[in-house]
Amino acid sequence: DDTAIENRGTSAESFEENDITRNDTYDGSLAASEAAGDQKKFFHKDVVLHHFGENGQTDNLVIRAMYFVPKPKSPDHVVVRIEASTVTARDVTACRGLGLKKMTLPFVPGFELVGTVQAMGEHAKIEGFFQDGDRVACISNFGGGNSRFISIPASRLIKIPDTVKSTHAVCMLHDYMAALKALRLSRRNGSPFTGMNILITDGFSAIGQAIITLANLEGANIYCTADESKHTYLATLGAKCFPMEPEAWLPSASGTFDVVIDNTCLDSYSSSWFALNKKGTLVCIAPVYHFERHFDNGCGILDLKELHNRWAALKAKYVMTQTAFVNVVNEYEEDPDQYKQDLRYLMLILERGVITPKIAEKVCLEDVPDAQRLLYSGKSNGTIVCVPWIDN
Repeated sequence: DDTAIENRGTSAESFEENDITRNDTYDGSLAASEAAGDQKKFFHKDVVLHHFGENGQTDNLVIRAMYFVPKPKSPDHVVVRIEASTVTARDVTACRGLGLKKMTLPFVPGFELVGTVQAMGEHAKIEGFFQDGDRVACISNFGGGNSRFISIPASRLIKIPDTVKSTHAVCMLHDYMAALKALRLSRRNGSPFTGMNILITDGFSAIGQAIITLANLEGANIYCTADESKHTYLATLGAKCFPMEPEAWLPSASGTFDVVIDNTCLDSYSSSWFALNKKGTLVCIAPVYHFERHFDNGCGILDLKELHNRWAALKAKYVMTQTAFVNVVNEYEEDPDQYKQDLRYLMLILERGVITPKIAEKVCLEDVPDAQRLLYSGKSNGTIVCVPWIDN
C-alpha cells in the first residue's frame, strides 16, 4: 500500500530532540556502563542483508543486535560512532541485487555518515590526523552506514564543525555535494549565475532540490521538470515548472537555457542538450535510478536498464559537445582534496544558516527497510536520514 508507506514513517520533527551536535555527543564510556547495567539494551546494532530477495525485494533486510563495540579492523582504520547516515537510491539498488555489479554479502547499507571518533588503529594514531571525540563525516565505498558503529579507513574521514546538526550535515555528503559540483562544472569562467536561465530535470528529487537551493543563492532564473503534482511545492522554492516528459516542454524551450542539469536521463540526455543555447552547458548527473521505468530484463543475463544508462553516460562524456559529467558515486575517489574543500564550504554555509536541507524523514534502524520502500515508490520529498540511536 503506497499510502501506508508514504505515511508510515516517524516525522522529522519528532526526532528533533535527538539531533546531535558536538556538545551533545554520546559518551562511549557512559554507554558501556549503561549496557553493562542493563543487558536488555543492545549497544551495537545494524541493518544487514545476508541474501538477495526474490524479484528485487528488501524483505531480507534484518536488524542485527550485539553487546559489544567494534574495534578497528586494521591499523589504518578508525571506529566511528554514527550519529546519522543516509538512505539513498544507491542503497535500494544494492539491497535489491539490481545492476551489473552486486555488493558482497553480508551487506550493511548506508554510504554517507556523520559521527564521532570512538577508537583508532595504531597507524591511524601515529598519523595524528584525528583523535578520540573528533566530529567527522565519512564517505564509505562499502556501505556500513546504517549502523551504530563503523570501522573505516582514516583516509575516508573529514573533520566537520562541532555545531552543525548531524542530520543536516549528512545531507551535504550526497545531495548537496552533487549539486555543488554540477553547478561548478556549468560556470562560465567562474562567473555567478545571476540572471542566467537554469533548467533542472526532476527538480523534486533530493539532488534537484539541493541544486535549486544553491542556484537561488546566486539569483538564477530556475526552471525544472517534475510530475505535475509537485509543481505547487516546487514553486514555493522559486522554480518554474515543466512537465516531466520532454515532448511536453522541449518544442517551446529549445535553445533557451544557459545551463541544463540532467538528473533523469529520460532520453539519453538528448532533450536536455537541445534545450541549450549556443553557449550553454549541459551537466549530466549519474548514476540515474529509474525504479518506475521498466526495461526488458535481458533474460537474467544482462541488466539492460543499467546498460542503457552506461551508454548514455559514455555518450555524454565522450561524444556530446558543451557537456560535463558528474558521477556521484566516484566523487571522493576522483579528487579527495577537492571533495574536502567543497565539503568545508557546504559546512560553512550550513553552520551560518544560509541553507537548510530538506529532510524527508528521520528513521530508526528498524525503519530502514520501509524507508527504502518509500524511496522505491518515488514519493520521498528530500533526503531520508537514519538516526541509529533512536529505538523503534
